[in-house]
Amino acid sequence: MSQKTEENTERYAQFLSQPHKPIQPYICATLNDFQEERDFLANNIFPQLKTLCNSRGTYFKAVDLSRSAAETPESSPANLFRQHSCLQSQHLKLCLDHVNSCYPFFICMLGQTYGDFLPDYSAFTFFKATDLSNLSKLEQNLYVAAKNGYPWVLENPNCSLLEFEIIQAAFRNESEFQYFYFRKGATLRTVDEKKEEKPPSGSTVNEKEKLRVGRLKAKIISKGLPVRFYADLRELGELLFKDWSVVIEKLYPATPRIENIDYEDYKHRFERSYHEEFTEKCEQVFVISKESKRTFEILEKFALKDVEMDFNNAAANSSLDSVLRFFRVNSFPAYKSILLLSGERGCGKSTLIANWVNYFRKKYPSVLMISQFLGSTCESSDIMSVIHYFVTELHLENYGTPLEMDFLNEDSSVLVFSLLVEMFIASISLKPCVLVLDGIEELIGIYGTSGQKAKDFSWLPCSLSPHCKFIMSTVSSSLSYKSLCARPDVRMVDLISPGDEETKLNIFRQHLSIASIDPFQQSRKALKKKPDLSPLKLTILASEWRECRIYRNEFQCMREYLEVASIQDLWELILKRWIEDYSWTFQPKKANSETVALGEGLEGWVADALVLLCISHCGLSEDELLELLDTMGYKNQYKVTTLHWAAFRNATKPWVQEKPNGRLYFRHQSLRSAVEHKLLGYTGVLTPIRECNPYPFQNPTSQKRAYFHQILIRYFQQQSTFWRVYEELPWHLKMNRSWRGLCNFLSSPSIIDFLSRIQSPFWTRLQLIHYWNVLSEAGYDASGAYLLSVAKIKGDQCHKVKKRLTFSVLESRIFEVTDADKCRLLFFIASFLKLLGKTNEAEELFLIVEDMLMQSQGMTDMLFKVQNALGELNLEIGMTEGGFQYFQKALSDLLCFSPRDIKESESLVKKAVRVLYNLAKSAPLEFLKENDLLECATKISRLLDYNPHDHATAKYVEGVLMLVAGNTSDAKAKLQECLNIRRSLFGEKNMLVGEIRELLADLLFFLPDDNTKSEMKQIIEYYKQVIKIKENADSLTNSSLIRKHLNVSLSDTLCKLAGQLLINDSCHHSMIEAVGYLYKSLDLRATYLGPSHSSIHGILQILREIKWIRGRRCGPQGISQPCEGFRNGLSLWDYLLKLNYHSAQNSNTVSSAMCTDADKFQRANSADLEPHTSSDKSKCVKRKKILKPTLSSSAEEKPQQKTPNNAEVRNSPGKEASKKKKDYPPSISSLHKMNSLVKLSKQRILSAKSESGEGRITTIYCHPPVSPLTGNNPWESISDLISEKWLFHGPSYSSSHKYFLQRCQIETKLLKTANYIDKE
Repeated sequence: MSQKTEENTERYAQFLSQPHKPIQPYICATLNDFQEERDFLANNIFPQLKTLCNSRGTYFKAVDLSRSAAETPESSPANLFRQHSCLQSQHLKLCLDHVNSCYPFFICMLGQTYGDFLPDYSAFTFFKATDLSNLSKLEQNLYVAAKNGYPWVLENPNCSLLEFEIIQAAFRNESEFQYFYFRKGATLRTVDEKKEEKPPSGSTVNEKEKLRVGRLKAKIISKGLPVRFYADLRELGELLFKDWSVVIEKLYPATPRIENIDYEDYKHRFERSYHEEFTEKCEQVFVISKESKRTFEILEKFALKDVEMDFNNAAANSSLDSVLRFFRVNSFPAYKSILLLSGERGCGKSTLIANWVNYFRKKYPSVLMISQFLGSTCESSDIMSVIHYFVTELHLENYGTPLEMDFLNEDSSVLVFSLLVEMFIASISLKPCVLVLDGIEELIGIYGTSGQKAKDFSWLPCSLSPHCKFIMSTVSSSLSYKSLCARPDVRMVDLISPGDEETKLNIFRQHLSIASIDPFQQSRKALKKKPDLSPLKLTILASEWRECRIYRNEFQCMREYLEVASIQDLWELILKRWIEDYSWTFQPKKANSETVALGEGLEGWVADALVLLCISHCGLSEDELLELLDTMGYKNQYKVTTLHWAAFRNATKPWVQEKPNGRLYFRHQSLRSAVEHKLLGYTGVLTPIRECNPYPFQNPTSQKRAYFHQILIRYFQQQSTFWRVYEELPWHLKMNRSWRGLCNFLSSPSIIDFLSRIQSPFWTRLQLIHYWNVLSEAGYDASGAYLLSVAKIKGDQCHKVKKRLTFSVLESRIFEVTDADKCRLLFFIASFLKLLGKTNEAEELFLIVEDMLMQSQGMTDMLFKVQNALGELNLEIGMTEGGFQYFQKALSDLLCFSPRDIKESESLVKKAVRVLYNLAKSAPLEFLKENDLLECATKISRLLDYNPHDHATAKYVEGVLMLVAGNTSDAKAKLQECLNIRRSLFGEKNMLVGEIRELLADLLFFLPDDNTKSEMKQIIEYYKQVIKIKENADSLTNSSLIRKHLNVSLSDTLCKLAGQLLINDSCHHSMIEAVGYLYKSLDLRATYLGPSHSSIHGILQILREIKWIRGRRCGPQGISQPCEGFRNGLSLWDYLLKLNYHSAQNSNTVSSAMCTDADKFQRANSADLEPHTSSDKSKCVKRKKILKPTLSSSAEEKPQQKTPNNAEVRNSPGKEASKKKKDYPPSISSLHKMNSLVKLSKQRILSAKSESGEGRITTIYCHPPVSPLTGNNPWESISDLISEKWLFHGPSYSSSHKYFLQRCQIETKLLKTANYIDKE
């Protein structure tokens, strides 16, 4: 990799590791001026800056409270009139609050107006005032601001509100991101106006005001603040865009890699930023106490090493009773991997853990720590999101490849919960790490598994890697707490709320943020009388005290709050205050009368906004909420202005916070729960509202939720931002049971167009699969819906648009549908149908796309993707030769590029590795030798970046090609490296791991160089692990064709495992185990290949010979006797080589590289079970050319080679059964079967369908014999074994005599068929 590329990677790593805070400048200008500038900037310049910020991983939002005038509308309701009156008195305070929240970003526009001010201010009169109504509007603003955190405004009382804002932003604080724009002249210059400007007639600007604004401008310039001058809107826009583009570039510089960032990268980075911001906010309000110090020590010791609580040392420092007063620490063994911090809701667990995380990272920067804090939105709490976040972070830390972990998003295995858990287990085993997961009671299960399974942690292995320490927190009453308590590797630490008065006062003061106010300063007795004041309650009381005093008597309000017993009751009182003090209602239409709020008196825009936020899927931004309220009817005189919203946000900011992506979320789950139960009437206790099933609309609660879902559906149907629409609209369609609308949305060409452009589609695919699973339960077919869209796309029916200036996502269409667009859309549909298990439909679409691309020019990249996808599809269903033909085409497409192009393009290097990997699995031996691919693969591997997945693939290719070249030792080393990397990435259950395990086992089995006992055990262990992997893959696949291939492949692996057991150890127990595997293989073949398939004869034959060997070895009195060989003179090895004759359909692949050594090994080891007696073996070994008998190919294989469209041919039933069965001489069949056995993992399966019930043999083989086989009558024992007394049945087989007889009849029929074949 070049130095420039490494620098870009490092810059991008810093880009991902640092949270990107939003750029939110405060807009400062006089109330009655600059309206034209405001509108121009909001409509033209700010959207451009927002787009620029989005490309850098952040967002831009200008905060302008002056755009909405605080005038009281005529004929307003009493409650609305009260809101406007309160706003008039706190306008200055609200503006100063938002100046602080927007710091360090500030934009000021100054002209000839100064704003309202007090020329004749009297401080004595102001302080004697006891009632706000006796003061003027400006005096009220000064009074409220001075009493609520801004006493300095009384030092210069004759300043205007505009100057107060400038003082707070630029003179009391310093920042390099403040810009001032001075207008030339009294008004804007237009195109038709002359350079000489005159003030407009009737101007109210007096000389005194001009003098004041002149002094203010001079003050700004003398301080050296950046000042720009403009005469018209165009000039203002250019200046402002240039200045703030520089700010964005300075804070978040662009890198070449950032330009390619997509939705998945943004999502993960925003998620990380949220957790980082959460810890920062907790650090600002954290109060150190004795309890927190002790907890810090326990967490630190646990994270660094396994240290058991030393009660003696604890007693030496302080009394044991003092320790147990705050903590109840369970005794634990020497090794504990999980620490569970528990306590009642609101005792301060999250704040404590967040501050400990910051403390630990600063003290031990070299220790890898990853933290997550749950409970914000649906996706951040979903178990799939939690595990995927941990896996991504661990891989980024372990491999240092920010954008090179694309396989986490592309590999379909990450969409399966169990396989994603395996990746997680593998990730925590790479190096020491500390994982922190706060609030595990908030875990939900939507996409991967059930919520109950997510919470009970049954998915987590019984023992974790000693490298990993897992710290969690939960409430003591949760299911997670009860489940984890039962685990032996969990250390329990119970956190109790602080009980001393001083700590409680400090917590209250810390959150009050106003030093001059302390309501408990003279009321310490109240704290003694209220021992149940948890940190959460104290925080709620502090935030309410700070805001409610503007609207009502704060002492009376606090008394009411202190009377309630629970946090839930406290939130209900606060919700009632918010609605009364900030909200108003409007008269709804009769059609909506059924949606009246269930809580009496709790109506209005505040309640509606909280409910909308509660049922949203991924949160809502402030602008979205204001627009939604407008659509609900809060418009005209009922309109919720930005100033009204600012007042409400001031009260709710500690509890309804803004994520780094600009969306609001509930800071604490207790508030969300209060909104669900009090405002929505939700009665669910165990299941969160986000996790519950779609509503049946049978009760008022469901009807109300459905009403708000319908509002969100109508709103997002009209939006033009795709990601927001995709995040919210299908979710609400599902929850509203709008199945037809959901189906139409997912299959619409416009949505397919957007989805097909995503580079790393983990979340989009996961959500698509979830929605289609829901639709499938409702009776909708994905393939039918998508095929209708295919017809529209092919028929050019997706480009018609309505004549509008802007289009929603659903209204937008591809304006110019090119052939490339059509191919991209069809390819996406085909890929997704394949993911859903619709293999036939996917193949047909792939072939259509290939035909379209073959007729076009200049689309080599897309053609490569399609042909590679077709080849991989053929491999997955066992059609190896067909896959090889497509991989050849893909390779020829790649060769169109020059070596220099490939060397300079990471994308082409990845494609080269991928096609070589597929060729290594499917190409004949002659092809690999003649094309000298080893040198090519070695050069390509040197060009790879740091992606470990690609490196593992390259090592696989090199290993196979070295095997072809005869370099067995180096091939083993490369394949072992590949296995190690894949295990570290995917764990133990992934098919990629099984693939390399089986190849290594085959290599050791068939090309042994005096294998040691440990190597023989390793071969057996590898085969057993492969069997488990394939059985797990079979349970996960939803394609019948792939399932068929997996099961026949599993049958092959079972045969190989049986062979290894028989050859290495011919003792009694090994034979019993081998016979069990052979019978299981027999059952799979009879089920998926049909009872008359020729390969079944081979398994039955070897079972008969094993029975004969057992009989010869044991004499009449049970005395073991030497075995002279099989009845026809062949060795057991011969039969093993002949075992899988009909399953391997490609007889000239890489397995040929093993054949020569396998032949030698055959002759050398044939005496393991009996003397070498067959003269045919030597003839077989001397043959150089491998003959491919007719029966080695399925009935579909020949027509498959003639036409690429093999869907119909492959599915034709009964083809193979009509073939004439024939045994070949040992000299031919033995050699061919030897080769076939090696190539089992790359086989091509016959597609004959077994008739229902006929020839099926049960798969229950793993039960032990009812009684051990004795030496007194060994012949009877082995006879019982072969006659299926226990192999075909479980322990209760005696009670199922009828079924047993049926199975025996099937065996008899099969034996007769086999005997008939022998005679023939």
